[in-house]
Amino acid sequence: MNRTLRIFAVTAGLLAAGAVAGALAAAGALLIGLWVSGERVGGSGTEMFGFAAMVGAFFGGLLLPATAWIFLRRVPLGLAVLGTLLGTIVGGALGWVIRMGPNEIQGGLVGAFAGFAAAALLLRLRASAPRVRRAVSTRG
Repeated sequence: MNRTLRIFAVTAGLLAAGAVAGALAAAGALLIGLWVSGERVGGSGTEMFGFAAMVGAFFGGLLLPATAWIFLRRVPLGLAVLGTLLGTIVGGALGWVIRMGPNEIQGGLVGAFAGFAAAALLLRLRASAPRVRRAVSTRG
């Protein structure tokens, strides 16, 4: 497989993984945010989770490939997906609960972006940290 085709295949995979992870992160953050804040979901709960998942899929499909190629090149792909997924869920739920915006929805979005960015930064710092070599003892 030539280099261009490999790049395209990895990017397409990242786009798909980002969309799925974004949808899961948005629905998960919404579920946690509603649970922590004690809010009840009415008859439109399915629509609310569906809309959150669509928004999350859109942003995840855009942000994960761009972040992985530009910022997380030395991070294993599975770790990049899982780390940013968890950061997005935590950030989105916190944003919803503490209202990092004028309302819960905007707070959740701001929190999700902040959680994604914080997770990406931590992954980048971890991947670029110098490896510490341990001395191997020759004594038995």
